[in-house]
Amino acid sequence: MVLRETDERFEVRASTIAGAGEGLFAQEPLLAGDRLEAIGVLVQSGSLEDRCTVFADEYKLRAGDLLLIPMGFAAKLNHSDQPNLAKVVEGTRLFMEALRDIAAGEELFFTYSDYARERFGIR
Repeated sequence: MVLRETDERFEVRASTIAGAGEGLFAQEPLLAGDRLEAIGVLVQSGSLEDRCTVFADEYKLRAGDLLLIPMGFAAKLNHSDQPNLAKVVEGTRLFMEALRDIAAGEELFFTYSDYARERFGIR
């Protein structure tokens, strides 16, 4: 299977957060409720596949009892305590949904889980 990111509303560039590397930005205005589907590979939490992909642990997104290893734009989302996106899970699909209107050029953020923040030393 070949995964391809096709949503042209987004772009990756240097984050506004010092030391964060790259971030995800809106290329056009987004309205509250607009969504980005997180594409990637699903693995069962605690499975052999989960253990074999430990290198991706800091990027894995929980979707029920599954973990999504993002392969597209969602992998470039950084943490904020004042996010403009929220994670929404529908079955085995995972979306990032705009919490408010977002201007073109604005960096996109969601709040990492308490587990992720503790494990990776994010305040």
